[in-house]
Amino acid sequence: MPDWLSGLFENGAIVGIAAAILIVETVVLLWMRIGPRILIFNTISGIALLMALGGALVDPRNLLWIAACLTAGLIAHLGDVWMRVKETRSKTIG
Repeated sequence: MPDWLSGLFENGAIVGIAAAILIVETVVLLWMRIGPRILIFNTISGIALLMALGGALVDPRNLLWIAACLTAGLIAHLGDVWMRVKETRSKTIG
């Protein structure tokens, strides 16, 4: 692996790059009006997982931060699932 690329992982900068891409993607999809409510939970979940990864890359001993980010990701994921079930039921019933 090139030094510049391994450096992005060692200092956690790769997480910021990935989060920026995720946010830009979400903004574009919201602008296109593609599933706005579902996208928010999905984006929050993704960012929380990226933050957990960043914490693990920078300081693997910071288990509290990693666990908090993973918990936030789980909560956002459950919100995403709830919204999808709710949307599916409203389409089926209505």
